[in-house]
Amino acid sequence: MFDILWKIFKTGTVTKEMPLEAAPSRFRGKPIFLSNECTECGVCVASCPTGAIQFHPKEDSSELVLSYATCIFCGICAEVCETQMIKMTNEYRLATKNKQDLIQTAQVTVKPSELAPVGKGV
Repeated sequence: MFDILWKIFKTGTVTKEMPLEAAPSRFRGKPIFLSNECTECGVCVASCPTGAIQFHPKEDSSELVLSYATCIFCGICAEVCETQMIKMTNEYRLATKNKQDLIQTAQVTVKPSELAPVGKGV
């Protein structure tokens, strides 16, 4: 028993930093909102297969909400976004103690003259 403890003591720390290697360039990690350039066309909301993206309209602005708890990182939202507001990253670590950390929001203020032809929101 003492031999095993001595061997463990001599080995030292074996914890390694993650990730061990960088993610490939085409790796699809979590999506992020780059800016507030949204036109509220609703294409990202309609194209999301899991419903992870939602609009929450308010009186003078809207809130675009992305839930990483339901997102499958497919990248469809980034492909269909006409303003390139949504970008896929290489980040895949989502471990958290707080559920609110799994939600990303963006405040969107669009003037009526700037609304997309299909209408405001979905």
